[in-house]
Amino acid sequence: MAMSGAIEMSNIDKCDIGYINVHGTGTPNNDSSEAIAMKRLFGDKIPPYSSTKGFTGHTLGAAGGIESLFTVLSVYGGYIWPNLNFSEMMDECDVPPQTTLKRGVHIRSAMTNSFGFGGNCTTLIFDKV
Repeated sequence: MAMSGAIEMSNIDKCDIGYINVHGTGTPNNDSSEAIAMKRLFGDKIPPYSSTKGFTGHTLGAAGGIESLFTVLSVYGGYIWPNLNFSEMMDECDVPPQTTLKRGVHIRSAMTNSFGFGGNCTTLIFDKV
């Protein structure tokens, strides 16, 4: 609901999302839940995605802010960040994350997800103006 709500509030079409910085903790429960939510929202057209936690570790309360910076850099710098240390696909998502750095990518809008303890879910969308 957080992802679809953010898209609705931002007044863009979901096909405008060019990159998703997933919460991606590397835990089966969190990652499979996020993968299922992406499939429900995007169907078979999931945009390129990765978790940037491999660069920073899980910084808990600071994670959402740090990952927002990565996402803004994606929009304004044309980067799609690699999902470091990715090794195997989950059954819940048949689209692998981005595993190499891509540069010079035109990204109009990017999404970042941040999940907290107790079921808190936040999605931000950054759009190039």
